[in-house]
Amino acid sequence: MLLSARIDAIPPRRQTTAGSILAALARAAAATAGEIAAIPGDPTAAARRIFTESLRGAEVAAIAWPDEDRPDLRVRGAAFVVALCPMEGADDLDGGLPAGTLFSLRPAGADPEAAFLAPGRMQAAAGFVVYGPRTLLTLTDGTTTTTRIFDPQSGTFRPPSVLRLSRAPSCEAPRGADGPRAGTVPACRSLAAGAQRVLTRGGLHVVPADPHPEAGIRLVHEAAPVALAIEAAGGAATDKRGRAILDIAAGDLGRRTSLAVGSTREVTELVRRLDRERDAGGSPLFAPAGCCGADPTCRPSTPSCRSPGRRAPAPPRCATPSTRSSAAKAWRRCSSRATPSTPSTGRRCARRWPASRP
Repeated sequence: MLLSARIDAIPPRRQTTAGSILAALARAAAATAGEIAAIPGDPTAAARRIFTESLRGAEVAAIAWPDEDRPDLRVRGAAFVVALCPMEGADDLDGGLPAGTLFSLRPAGADPEAAFLAPGRMQAAAGFVVYGPRTLLTLTDGTTTTTRIFDPQSGTFRPPSVLRLSRAPSCEAPRGADGPRAGTVPACRSLAAGAQRVLTRGGLHVVPADPHPEAGIRLVHEAAPVALAIEAAGGAATDKRGRAILDIAAGDLGRRTSLAVGSTREVTELVRRLDRERDAGGSPLFAPAGCCGADPTCRPSTPSCRSPGRRAPAPPRCATPSTRSSAAKAWRRCSSRATPSTPSTGRRCARRWPASRP
């Protein structure tokens, strides 16, 4: 059956009554894609309004929005609750990069508010939408992951295609919220777009950890839906410390986590490498400060702080631009007094200001 913006979707295998909710989300995704393309303005506010209107008549016990501390209670006794991030990566739209929507359906149980805090394996269905050159809707029921392309002329999503991650290693470098390498400018901040790339092209999508509590991505609204889709496609999703994302319970709706998704083999190798780097004294993915500490003007005088297989060198000398300039002048004054008859003077200057010698 064709999942469209006008008709019901194929119900997920776990819960047959979730089809109407998924259809409402599909209608909202189609309307959001059209509004983003046609009307300039705030896409986040537009997406929030469209999804709110689309879910108004759905049998949903509660909806958890990413900017609210507590869920919005709806229909008492309904079977499901919905965690919904209506728009992420919206700032990239002006630059021609994709943005996304992420959502998750969970059994409401006796306490709808507590249902959001359960581990991600309790999700009945999940998915995400990527808004870009094409609008893609990816859905999973925990056993199969499918994707659909939106047809703007008919206003419907085309028949689904089943997604499976390849077992062969990918040639692409890991990407994520901090770009291909830690510390670089990110090419795309959308988690939905990164997960879609992993599902269709392989590779890794990594969201580096950060010591600040407000960093990382939301476990309930973002990490859990993506993890369910990735695992159902034969991949793996961890917090980069060996814990599966779907096994982590949230203490509150604001719980954040780091994330690494990709094929099982590549994620396992990444976790092992990060473990080795932490045991060796730290990884740039987890420690933003350099060899000389957090001072951005402080630079090491040696190429690296740690050489594999060698004894750890002495702490590197750091110099700010002003001190480097002063040291260079002092070395030139000292070396100018050296003559062929007094070679020891030049050697003494070189020992005193080794980093300033040309």
